[in-house]
Amino acid sequence: MKFFIIDWSGFLYRAYYAYPQISDKDWHNINVVYWFFRMLLKIIWENPDYFVIARDSPVKTIRHESFPEYKANRKKMEDDFKRQIPLTQELTNALWIPNLVVDTYEADDIIATLTKKYKSDQDLIIDIYSSDKDLKQLLDRNVFCIDPLKWIRTDTKLFLQEFMFDPKYILDYLALTWDSADNIKWVAWIWPKKASELIKKYNDIDWIYSHIDEISWDIKDKLIQNKEEAYTSRDLIQLHDIETLNEETISNFKLDLDFNKYKKILIEEYWFNSFEKPLNELKKKFETPTQNSLF
Repeated sequence: MKFFIIDWSGFLYRAYYAYPQISDKDWHNINVVYWFFRMLLKIIWENPDYFVIARDSPVKTIRHESFPEYKANRKKMEDDFKRQIPLTQELTNALWIPNLVVDTYEADDIIATLTKKYKSDQDLIIDIYSSDKDLKQLLDRNVFCIDPLKWIRTDTKLFLQEFMFDPKYILDYLALTWDSADNIKWVAWIWPKKASELIKKYNDIDWIYSHIDEISWDIKDKLIQNKEEAYTSRDLIQLHDIETLNEETISNFKLDLDFNKYKKILIEEYWFNSFEKPLNELKKKFETPTQNSLF
């Protein structure tokens, strides 16, 4: 069985910034809506048994309480982009696509909570569709991360080849390196290669600071000067368990593929005529599973 968990924001941003504009019948740009569902259809082609989209809280998160500057440097969302988000949400609900949002929590927290809750099922494969590095701490025997930009599927082996340390220490690695997107402070001038070497040798920042006298003077000095930033950074990117999600059962994430409804909304109402062929092929695939992908 397969359970796919999708990072909502990552897909929205990719749809808006990585793909060309698409006009609706009133000549308004609607590329977020179009490309978002185009990407979803590509994922659905893999025939998941369970499927859910994790969405960020519409209100400030628990991270803003401890660090008000969190994500404060992000560029203001363009009106054209902002206008399309509720449309995308409206269609997601209309197509009966399971999605979750929890006030004061981010999509990453939802993804982490669900992954930890269900990965004990030895017969379940969990694919996380997100480019966020912090989610790679969830990698396991049956947990994988798919980068929606490159469509690369990372497992623990591939992670080890890239980073040289166990995935569970990725938060400590990120605490030493810069994350401009979230406006999180970092240990100045500790570059990714050096951070990887430190985590490979010491595992986490607690052990690094316990053995600070073993480290070369130039790196030691940077670590000492930025110790508070390192711990603040790790605390901010720590993934939270959401207690209310413990009430969710995996059956709530069963994907109901009503192709007639998909055609009615995506083609007849939104005039996405190019969806007709992929939808027909999807329907054939579920009737004859040997079909090859057209995407």
